[in-house]
Amino acid sequence: MMVRFCAYVDKVFRFSSLLKTLHEPRLIPVIPIGSIFSSAFAMFATARGSLHGMEKDLVRIPARLRGIVGPHAPSSDTIGRVFATMDPEPLRQMLRSVHHRLRRNKALLDGGEWKIAAVDGHEFFSQ
Repeated sequence: MMVRFCAYVDKVFRFSSLLKTLHEPRLIPVIPIGSIFSSAFAMFATARGSLHGMEKDLVRIPARLRGIVGPHAPSSDTIGRVFATMDPEPLRQMLRSVHHRLRRNKALLDGGEWKIAAVDGHEFFSQ
C-alpha cells in the first residue's frame, strides 16, 4: 500500500521535483534534505504523533518507508535541527504548488478565504 501511495504522491503532486526546490541550510550534509523532509512527511502520512515515534519505525522497518524517505533515514534530532534552520520560503512555494494542483483536480472548492480539504483514504499502519 505504501508503494502505491508513494507513486500517487509523485505522479499527482510531482513530489520528487518539489523536494529539489528545498534549500540546504547545512554546509556539508550527510543525509540529503529531501530525505529529511520526506521523513517528516511520512510522519504525517502515517499518523505518527512525534518524530521519536517515527524514528522507531524507520529503524525497525525501513523497507516499508524507503519509497518516501530514501535509503538513509535521518534521526529525529537531525530532522528537528534541519527544520529549525530551514528557509520557510521554499516550503511556502511547495504548499502553493500542492494547493494549485488540488484546485485543478477540483479537490478544493471556491468558498472564500478559507480552503478546507477532506482526505478519505486508507490507514497504512495501525497501532
